[in-house]
Amino acid sequence: MKIEMMNHTGGVKAFLGGFSTEELSAKIEACQSGQCECACDPAIMQKIEGIELSTVEGGSTITITGDVNAETLAPMMQECLIGEKQ
Repeated sequence: MKIEMMNHTGGVKAFLGGFSTEELSAKIEACQSGQCECACDPAIMQKIEGIELSTVEGGSTITITGDVNAETLAPMMQECLIGEKQ
């Protein structure tokens, strides 16, 4: 499983290899509600205005809009979604 992230206008876009949108949706909901077991930063979560998931060949894409960037979100996503600290 891998994550490839890049900044785009208004937020971040990422490809998450090996994940279904259902898996990601459940993990994202847990982080947004504070029910996750990882180190989600509530201050960063508040900067997120929207999250869109879509299924693509080999995994899923996630588009995150808001006052966020790939450098800030990458370590958090790596830990929360894959379970690995960078």
